[in-house]
Amino acid sequence: MPAELTPRRQWVLKSIVEEYVASATPVSSEHVARKATTPISTATLRNEMAALEELGLLRHPHTSAGRIPSDAGYRYYVECLMGPAELQAAERRTIYHQFHQVEFSIDEWLALARAVLARALQNAALATPPLASRPRVRRVELVPLQERTVLLVLMLQSGHIRQQMLPLEEPLDREALNRLSNKLSAQLEGRSLAGVRDVALLALGVEREVLLAVVRAMEHTEQQGLEDVSYEGIRYIVAQPEFAQSAKLQPIVAALEHGRLLAPVLTQALSDEGVCVVIGREQPHETMRDCSLVIMGYGPEPELRGVVGVVGPTRMPYWRAVPLVRFVGTLIDSLVRESLQ
Repeated sequence: MPAELTPRRQWVLKSIVEEYVASATPVSSEHVARKATTPISTATLRNEMAALEELGLLRHPHTSAGRIPSDAGYRYYVECLMGPAELQAAERRTIYHQFHQVEFSIDEWLALARAVLARALQNAALATPPLASRPRVRRVELVPLQERTVLLVLMLQSGHIRQQMLPLEEPLDREALNRLSNKLSAQLEGRSLAGVRDVALLALGVEREVLLAVVRAMEHTEQQGLEDVSYEGIRYIVAQPEFAQSAKLQPIVAALEHGRLLAPVLTQALSDEGVCVVIGREQPHETMRDCSLVIMGYGPEPELRGVVGVVGPTRMPYWRAVPLVRFVGTLIDSLVRESLQ
């Protein structure tokens, strides 16, 4: 995040973000000048826009064009300029009424959530069903293969078994491996991914190597559960001017269909409190870096957690997406908790 902007630069950035989201065309100094409540020259605005570009908050896509927000510009807008976005009371009542008219079923709630978000935001909405059981450790076994290579066998309480080859920095004989297996099994039994991470932070040497491998295996298991993503409104993404070129669009649609590339981001939403906004190059996978996600976890910790939200181009109306996802996510969260009582 760059240093605090002057009030004028904040206003200029806010104006450009909101106009570009609405028009999908670069914003000129003349257009910004027309939005000003007090007269301001286009020359002054060009200087301010140039300064915002130097700070990395705006981009200049063509020599003769106006500016558009960068990923950092959108992030600054979301963090500093958007303000406490809220839905109108009438819209909250309408959505609340819709959810209480459908069948008392998580599938029905998620289908309605996708429909409401996609229609309201004209972007693709997504939802994952709650994970019935987040991975928890049952036992860890280390089987010697070569002098510095072992087979890590991770047994989970769900009955799943994860195995991987693990090179060690120092050799351990069979007896030492048995002792370490018993020690780690005692330490980790019943722990979730977060609990294993806590143990790994305090470990050293070979023990730390093994624990980090366990963390990676559990992350993979948890992400697999989040690959079951359902969508509504992918047609809205197809219609966005940013993706008019099929070569740019096809990898994004493929990534959405398979779900695998979104799993790390959805995992982040499960651990964050409230709404999680991931913008452009903040995505871990390059395929999705022309997109943003506004997502929220729902359901009681640590079990029965799922994700709802919206995905679209970085040119997204964040001031509308954030409160909508927050309201719908909170509503599903309360319905899921009520259903468990």
